[in-house]
Amino acid sequence: MSQRDPSRRDLLRLGAAGAVAVAAPARFTDLAWAQKSLVATSYPGNWEEAHRKVLVPAFEKRTGAKVTLTPILAVEQVAKIKASPKNPPFDAVIFDEGPNLVAVKEGLLEAYPTAKSPAYAKLHPLFQSREGSGPSVTIQPIGIAYNPAKIKTPPTSWADLFKPEYKGLVGLTTMVSSLGTAFVVEIAKLFGGSEANAEPAFRELKKLLPNVAAIAPSPGALATMFQQGEIAIAPHYYINISLLIDKGVPVDWVAPKEGIVGIRTYMNVVKNSDVDLATAYIDTALSAPVQSQLAAKPYYMIPTSRDAKIAPEVGKRVPATPEGVQKMVFNNWAKINESRAAWIERWNKEMRA
Repeated sequence: MSQRDPSRRDLLRLGAAGAVAVAAPARFTDLAWAQKSLVATSYPGNWEEAHRKVLVPAFEKRTGAKVTLTPILAVEQVAKIKASPKNPPFDAVIFDEGPNLVAVKEGLLEAYPTAKSPAYAKLHPLFQSREGSGPSVTIQPIGIAYNPAKIKTPPTSWADLFKPEYKGLVGLTTMVSSLGTAFVVEIAKLFGGSEANAEPAFRELKKLLPNVAAIAPSPGALATMFQQGEIAIAPHYYINISLLIDKGVPVDWVAPKEGIVGIRTYMNVVKNSDVDLATAYIDTALSAPVQSQLAAKPYYMIPTSRDAKIAPEVGKRVPATPEGVQKMVFNNWAKINESRAAWIERWNKEMRA
């Protein structure tokens, strides 16, 4: 790396290194690692909790290095890295498919050094590095969530959301979220469109508006609407709904007959960062012990490692094994990204609940 002025990230590292230097564990052969600190991102909410309680301790125990974990949405991560590419604020980042491809296109990421990542070899090819990005650490399944107290017959298709008996019961998210965009693409395909053509979706979604009770700004806000009884049916992530079920919220989640939509979530090494340390962090996230813990209650993150253990409660609603996940619907996000900005603008004008 070239010489550069110290950033906030550097100061965080120096502070953490000073704290660790006094009591660096003797069991590490490379004491230099125990003098370092990594800045990694996570999504807010359940993701941050899972990474802070499982991934970060596993990494710190393995390397002796310390982690500064920053909860932040993917779009904001990309913006911050673009604002300071030679002195990036993060070493390791997490992206869904759309923002991941943007970061690759912008040249913000290092090619993942697979030779330095022992756990990488245990991934199914579907989850390995692709198109210049890092590997997929989990899959976010999208299906249909519903309140069985209000909807007695479980939905079976995306088309069910259009049923007249669901007037005032449907919840959606904006297309700024991967959840919202994926749903629009599925509606487009249902009526003859594709990842490149959302026109059929916008035409049909206007017919859905009488059924829509609310359009949430984020998946988390949509989950809150289930808790508060504002909605009774919505496209949603398996993870979020599983958390609500654990809390006793009257809600369930089913796979539509068109197929569960899978959103791959990637971890990446940022250019001009500490590549070796970031790679070790991602490799820890790919390791079977960490993936097994994150796949179990209360996190429900679908593993991508062949060696991860699947808790019974995780496999009850989704095919949680890497082989089973292959049957999910994985959309072409490179094609989606070509039109997504225009679609979001159109959504904001036309979709008013």
